[in-house]
This record gives sequence, structure tokens and C-alpha cells, in this order.
Amino acid sequence: MRMFRPALPLLLAAPLLAGALAGCTVGPDYDAPVPQVSDTWIEPADTGAIQPAWWDRFDDPRLSALIARAMAEAPSLAEARARLAEARANRDAVLGARAPQVSASGAATENRISENGLLPVGAFPGFDPRYSLFDLGFDASWEIDLWGRRTREAQAAQAQAEAAQAAYQDALVQLTAEIARGYVDLRAAQQVSALAAGREDATGDLAALTDQLFQAGEASRIDAEAMRAEAASAADAAAQARALEAAAAYRLSALMGTPPENLLPDLAAAAPIPAAPEAILVGLRSDLLRRRPDVRRAERELAAATARIGAATADLFPRFSLIGGLGTQAQDAGNLFDPGSTRFSIGPSFSWPIFSGGQIRARIRAADAGADAAAAAYQQAVAEALADSEGAVNRFLEARSRTAAAAQAAEAQERAFALSRQRFERGEDNRLELDRARLELLAREQSLASARVEAANAAVAVYKSLGGAWQAETPVDAARP
Repeated sequence: MRMFRPALPLLLAAPLLAGALAGCTVGPDYDAPVPQVSDTWIEPADTGAIQPAWWDRFDDPRLSALIARAMAEAPSLAEARARLAEARANRDAVLGARAPQVSASGAATENRISENGLLPVGAFPGFDPRYSLFDLGFDASWEIDLWGRRTREAQAAQAQAEAAQAAYQDALVQLTAEIARGYVDLRAAQQVSALAAGREDATGDLAALTDQLFQAGEASRIDAEAMRAEAASAADAAAQARALEAAAAYRLSALMGTPPENLLPDLAAAAPIPAAPEAILVGLRSDLLRRRPDVRRAERELAAATARIGAATADLFPRFSLIGGLGTQAQDAGNLFDPGSTRFSIGPSFSWPIFSGGQIRARIRAADAGADAAAAAYQQAVAEALADSEGAVNRFLEARSRTAAAAQAAEAQERAFALSRQRFERGEDNRLELDRARLELLAREQSLASARVEAANAAVAVYKSLGGAWQAETPVDAARP
């Protein structure tokens, strides 16, 4: 027991010293920035509560099914989930280092001491320079976090894990928006392809009729050649439309992360372009920054960078630890558990980098610069989020107006075509006039399809800018240790 006494005062003093310096965590404490953002939108917008599962607002079961499938199976989301798991594991490793560390060890060695070494064992009669040694025991250590280095490292690791979670949620927002756009583009390409085929038929009929009139001397050769050129142009446009339809389908399969043959059969049949909702609820403008994962990711990275300043600063000060070991050691394995074979060591230790060639202060400057960069990135993310959302709302409102005008024009042209058909059936107009009216109707229908695509994609852009898609998914476990 006498061997414990010299270390006892040190062992008692170390916790007292730790308690006295508990408030000595070095480095800046993090205060989350609070941007001054108005609740009121610049654009005329409905501030009702947003709908996270916004794709259901398009009232297209196939679109909703595609997004649900992608949320469960898409490789891009699986990669983001893996990055999140990696960040959380790294956080847990940092937090685990704050607890006392205990390890077990054991050894069985055969040894021989040199007879001609520093200790002349050969001069001792009966001393055998060869011997066996068996050792079994436990070692423990605990670093006292006097300057808050471990605390700052834990804060940085926690913030980085939360940034990874925001990155995963941002990937979810991006993927759902891109799949919706890809689906809209596919349906638009199918409709354009059908309209192009109709125009190809109509111009082919017009070219044939004009050629007949030319042969009969009732039309000029210039008119006949012009219609042949228009028919050829329409055939070229139809071929391009079919190629764009196939490209849209392949792009959608790439977004889904599945081979085309697993997806295309379900989407081969043409379907209407998803109709954009009449109105979009956008919530309060000031809530936007809390919903958008890219902004929250930038804020968490700023928190992590701030904590790293303290971790780097703590390296300027000495590190204090409590270390200890307990075990047994004997030359005969049978004596390992004999009381006389017990060994132990216990006591405090410290290390202090008195001279490091300026490395520590250089790392502190680097951490300061990293925090400044993270602060600038956060400010940029806030500005881009506000501009993105306001611009998306503006485009949606304008696209909705254009769609209404295009629909009116298409309806008027449809009535004109119906009148042309009636005149043709009564013999008041020839087939040439009817086909020309048909071409006009196809052109108006294509303009309407283009307006509907623009409105649908503008609606997707609004929903993406609101950043709420991640709230529609089953929450990824974010429990803090």
C-alpha cells in the first residue's frame, strides 16, 4: 500500500484542477447567424403552408410512383445515405475518444540477456541468461480536457454530421425535382412527336395535292416545289421529335438509376403532360432558409469550422492525462495469478509542445481562414436561396399566364378548323384549304404544349426552391449520442 501514497495527492489534485479549469474552453463560441429576412415575398405569392410531397399536386399517379420508387432505390440517394452514415461514424469516433480508454494486453516471450552487454550476467555464478516471461494485464488512460480541445472536436464532428444530413436532404430535393422535370420532358416529347407526325401527314397531303394541281395547270411549279420542301422539313422534324422522345426516356432512366429496359415499357404509351397546379403555397419567406437543406448545410459547416478554431488553439497548451496499468508478470505461467506477480502503475502525465516551428499557430490561422470562407459561403447560400425562390415564383406566374393565352388561341383555332371542315364537307372549300387549317391547328396545339411544359417545369422549380421535399420522406435517424 505504501507505493500508492506518492501518487495519491496527484490523483486527487487532477480532478480538482480539471474542475477549476472546466470553463477554460479556448476558441470562439459559435453563435448561429440570423439573417434579416422579411416574411413578405417580393412576388405575389400565397403564404399558406407548403406541401412537402408536392409531386402529388400534379395529379399524375405515374409521376408520384416514379418519385416514390426513386426515393427508395435511386443510387444517388444511396450514396448520400452512405456519406451520412460515414459522417455519423466519424462523429461517434471523436466522441468516443473523450471517454477513458482501456485496453488489454498479453505476451509470452522467450528471452536471453547478452553475457557481454552492459550488465555482465556471465560474471554471476548460477545466473541463467535465458528466461521465459509471461505478462497479462490492463492499461487505462484518460486525457483531462482542460482547454476544451476534445469539446471543440466533438462540436465540429457533430456539426459535420448534421451538415452531411443536410447534404442528404439536398440530394433528395434535387433528385425529386429532376425526376419530375424528366417526366414532364418525356410526356412533352411524346406529345410533340405525335404533333410532328400529324404535321408530317398534313404537309405530305398538301404536297401531293399541290403537285396534282400543278400537273393540271392550276398551280405553279414554285408552289409545288415549296410544298415538297415543307413536307421534307416536316418529315425531318418528325424524326427529330422521335429522337428527342427516346432521349427523354433514357435520361429519366438514368435519373432513376435503373437500366432503360426496366423503366421504358411502363412509360412507352403516350400520356398527357402533367398539368401545373393553379396555385402554389410557398409559406413565409423567412421560413425558407430553415427548409432549404443547402442553406442549413452551409450553416452547419460554418459551425464546424468555428469549432475547429478552438481545437487548433488548444494545441498551444499542455495536455494532462491520467494513466494507469494493472496486471501480472511471471517467468512461469503457473505463477501469473500469484499475489507476488502483481504489477501496477498509476499517475498523471502531461505533454506540452514548447517549440513546434510555428506549426500550431499556422494551423490556427488556417482554421480562422476556413471559418471566414464558411461564413462567406453561408451568406452566398442565403442570397442564392432568396433569389432562386423569388425568380421561380415569377417564372411560374408568367408561365401560367402564357398557358392561359395559348389555350385560348388553341381553342379559337380549333373552332376555325371545325368551320373549315364544315365548308369542305359542303363543297365550299377544297381539300387544300382544309389541310392548311389543320396545319394551323397543329401549330397552335404545339404552342399550347410548349406553354404547358413551361408551366409544369416552372412549378417544379418553385417546389424545388422551397426545399421541402425531404420532409415528405421517413426521417433519417439523427439522434445525438
